[in-house]
Amino acid sequence: MILEIFINICMSMVMFFRGNPSDEKVSRNIELLKRTDWFNPIYSMNKDLFTKDEHLRYIVGWAKVEKSLENEKKAQQLKEEIVEACKSAL
Repeated sequence: MILEIFINICMSMVMFFRGNPSDEKVSRNIELLKRTDWFNPIYSMNKDLFTKDEHLRYIVGWAKVEKSLENEKKAQQLKEEIVEACKSAL
């Protein structure tokens, strides 16, 4: 529990310093992710979150999607981050 609070505080600080990604960047990354089998079910069930939730948009917008999808381990990490952000937004 304390670890989760600490992580949330750190993420908030990073988001503050880095700023939010542009809408174009988020949309571009979503389109790249839609080419994968694992992203489409997540996106279809949480479409509203991808347009409204700032944390989820931050993760998708700042992710290096092309590089992540080239590496299976990085793709799995990105998937886990997106799933966790969707769960925490609900």
